[in-house]
Amino acid sequence: MKVSKNTAIVAQGRGMRRTLQVDDLARDTLAQIIEHLRSTRNGVKLSQNDLAVGLPVRGRAISEWETGAAEPTLEHLMQLARELDNQLVLLGPSGDVRTHPVRRNAGASWQVFERKRLALPLRNRRLALGLSQDGLGYHVGVSRDSIQRWELARVPPRPIALIVWAQELEYTLAIRPVDISEGTGVTRRRLRQLGRQPELAG
Repeated sequence: MKVSKNTAIVAQGRGMRRTLQVDDLARDTLAQIIEHLRSTRNGVKLSQNDLAVGLPVRGRAISEWETGAAEPTLEHLMQLARELDNQLVLLGPSGDVRTHPVRRNAGASWQVFERKRLALPLRNRRLALGLSQDGLGYHVGVSRDSIQRWELARVPPRPIALIVWAQELEYTLAIRPVDISEGTGVTRRRLRQLGRQPELAG
């Protein structure tokens, strides 16, 4: 269990005031994820406004995310990745992708499914390390209730909080292209709608 440095964001729960432990590594990780998505967008020649058509935001919001002027919510970051045929993944200490089987419940949104896909490996890691939710929350800088809600995918953490949560368990949040068949994928469909050839940068 590492102890982060550079406190930045205050969380409150059950009368306890804690500060999310955000360090340079966490900030760099988020910046790298955003840069990967910006590079992917540019690679397929989609403008920010074109990309925003499939998102519940305007092109200006994407510009603010890409320049670091604003942080997207986790829901928006997952949607942004999905529109570019990418997804957030968790890497273990050796760099391998960590997964856990997740059953998609009838009527549940894909966002909830994705949150569970990210939350379950972190919950399993905490249990394997013998950490309580309160103990982990102390190091992350949030309440036990926050850890509990995140693990149950009831409430999404901010992207930077997800990164810190993973870091404290010696995991890393990363972005990876989705394995799609030729001619499929959200980005290819979007390019066809715009009347362009769906030739993704390799």
